[in-house]
Amino acid sequence: MKVAFIVNDFDYINLDKDTSIYLIHEGLNRKHEVEVLNISDVSFKDNEVFGLCKKIDFPDKDSLDFSLGKPENRNLRNFDFVVNRVTPPFNKEYLYLTLLLELKNIKCINSTKSLRENNEKLSILNFQNLIPKTLVTNSFDNIRNFLINECEKIVLKPLDGMGGKSIFVVNKGDKNLNVIWENITDNGRKHVMAQEYVKDSDLGDNRLVYINYQLLSKKVVRIPSDEDFRGNLAVGAKSIVKDVTEFDEEVSKQIIPYLKDNSIYFAGVDFLGRKLSEINLTSPTCLQEIHRGTSLNPGKIFWENLE
Repeated sequence: MKVAFIVNDFDYINLDKDTSIYLIHEGLNRKHEVEVLNISDVSFKDNEVFGLCKKIDFPDKDSLDFSLGKPENRNLRNFDFVVNRVTPPFNKEYLYLTLLLELKNIKCINSTKSLRENNEKLSILNFQNLIPKTLVTNSFDNIRNFLINECEKIVLKPLDGMGGKSIFVVNKGDKNLNVIWENITDNGRKHVMAQEYVKDSDLGDNRLVYINYQLLSKKVVRIPSDEDFRGNLAVGAKSIVKDVTEFDEEVSKQIIPYLKDNSIYFAGVDFLGRKLSEINLTSPTCLQEIHRGTSLNPGKIFWENLE
């Protein structure tokens, strides 16, 4: 197969954790033709969508150290799949990219429509029985009343963030609430999500991984450091690989139909205890952690299902 990966952070890749480079390495080992490009390399001309693509090479087949070739203009319709792994936030450039790819019916993982219509934070609202008490608003009064009347402690987070950025924990009576609201909502110009704090979050953030609408048999539990409440690897959390539980398999009966209906081939779904917190579909991670910690090879599963 010929496959193109759209990746926007090649200059900052952490080879020990990055899922994109891990999947590309696995694809080349399986003798597929894989090229890479950035979101800024995409253009529309003569009724076709083109990309300045670079071939990627791994001099040592057992290492993820790589080199890139010279850029060449490719018609993206000539690839069997385009794997769109542009990291959030989902901005206007991202929106335009999905529209251009969809215009010529280019097969994408995940589908352009699913990326455009399923916000990673808001998508959990489809599962009211699984989520903690949740409020979406740009109003300071709404957030304050939510904290006063319904919760002792809340988490505030932007709707377009990733990696634990700009997430705040606020206790009832916290005098910092006003300034936090000013910053996270840009003085009421942006909607945010407020959720009741989940006590079980101290035990770790459970990442369930779905490939081709199937739950992997292993999951990653990300445990916050002693200096931070967030279970994000990007801010110092530690990861442990565990077998999925009976509860994980049971909730998957609700999640998998949603993934199928929205053509979300690859997803990372996060649970704090038994509460759903996020559905990652733009650039899901944690495959390297699973591969290193077990005999399971998620990269093989990803490519075998595409094949």
